[in-house]
Parts: sequence; structure tokens; C-alpha cells
Amino acid sequence: MTLYTLKKKKDTEEHHIFEGEWIDNETPRHCSVASKSICNKATKIESVFIDKSCMSEARTRREAAEMGRTVCGICVSSLYATPE
Repeated sequence: MTLYTLKKKKDTEEHHIFEGEWIDNETPRHCSVASKSICNKATKIESVFIDKSCMSEARTRREAAEMGRTVCGICVSSLYATPE
């Protein structure tokens, strides 16, 4: 199951969405975070966690909607894209 994490890019203060998966061998459970955001405009290293991690797609959509314009529009639109 794909999970999502919202992180804030340090230099622009814009929030980006990163994909990940559960890491089963850790207690408490954590999820992985991809090296690049789903829009490819932010990296894991140049962004910081904002306490919105390991979320389902539906919850990520809700959180992004509540945060408004601070979330990258390309990242948000990727959640609504038609799967290939």
C-alpha cells in the first residue's frame, strides 16, 4: 500500500508530497519516504517533516486541501491523476 508524507521545502516554505511504504521491521512502525517528491521538485534532504506522515491517499488529499495554497499544485494534481 502506498503511503504519503507531506514535507516542507526549506528554501521555499512550499509543502510537497512524498510517496512511501510501511517499514515492517521497525517498532513502532514507520514508513519510508522517497528521495524525491511526486512532482520531482523537492528532495527528501532539502525538506523537513511537518508531522503529517504515513497517510493514506484520501487523508493526504484532505490534509492538502486544509493546508491550501502552501501545498505544491503539481503534487496535489498527481494524487488525482489517472493511473497508467
